[in-house]
Amino acid sequence: MEKITILAPAKINLFLRVGARREDGYHDIETVMQTVTLFDRLEVCKNEPEAESVIDVRCRDFMAPDGAGNIVFRAAAAFFAAAGIEKYHISFVIDKKIPSEAGLGGGSSDAAAAIIALDRLYGTAMTVEDMCAIAAGVGADVPFCIKKGTASATGIGEIVESCAPMPDCAILVAIPKGSRICTADAYAKIDGIPGASSYTCSDMLCAMTSCDLGKISAALYNQFEAVTDPSTGVFALIDAVKGAGALGACMSGSGPAVFGLFCDIASARAAKDALGAGVDAFVCSPARRDYPYIES
Repeated sequence: MEKITILAPAKINLFLRVGARREDGYHDIETVMQTVTLFDRLEVCKNEPEAESVIDVRCRDFMAPDGAGNIVFRAAAAFFAAAGIEKYHISFVIDKKIPSEAGLGGGSSDAAAAIIALDRLYGTAMTVEDMCAIAAGVGADVPFCIKKGTASATGIGEIVESCAPMPDCAILVAIPKGSRICTADAYAKIDGIPGASSYTCSDMLCAMTSCDLGKISAALYNQFEAVTDPSTGVFALIDAVKGAGALGACMSGSGPAVFGLFCDIASARAAKDALGAGVDAFVCSPARRDYPYIES
């Protein structure tokens, strides 16, 4: 048996605009994403093949499914098909720390980590672009989660381009306890609102180039906030994070996760303490591409 333990980072959307629904049912988007140091951990074991090929996925979180219902299963199946490997016995144990259905890309990141780990275990020596091609068929955010760091994405999220990196900072990620938002429902609601906004992706990319955290904070934008029900607690939490000293705060993805940008860890920790017991909160920093994601 061979084994790899790999970290799968959460992502936040610094900018997110949604276009019209396409003929295939998906939506074009413009987004700028950043991975952060909040991780799921995957233990991936390559076993001796049996008569029938096996993909075993187990998740230490009742909110995420085991087996074929988990996106990691689909990512593994797509990897083996692309690599032309017909006999395999692979097992995944996922230790979830990224909240599910929160807009933080935990499932997509797990899928990306699975593809990267399988490439290592099976010696297929795929390029990043090879892995991204597999990832695009698994989920819209999965190619970004292969590349990580800071990037812009267009199409349905699968066209990923590098941009200026996030400056050193602290990032407070917070979720109202018990709050969940279905991504499909959020997209359905967004079809009914006007798409015009004074915020543009170019504004965020220019702010990133400046390496000025104040300018980046001023350019934060998420169109899904326009269709988010106040009962989710998102807007109260954004106000609370700003009131606790964040330079800027915004919802991530389709929510309900919120993040705030701070100049230093101490300020972010103080803000976390100020949020109180009704919130799950994590103090993070930008997770860059050269972070040691593979632990063993």
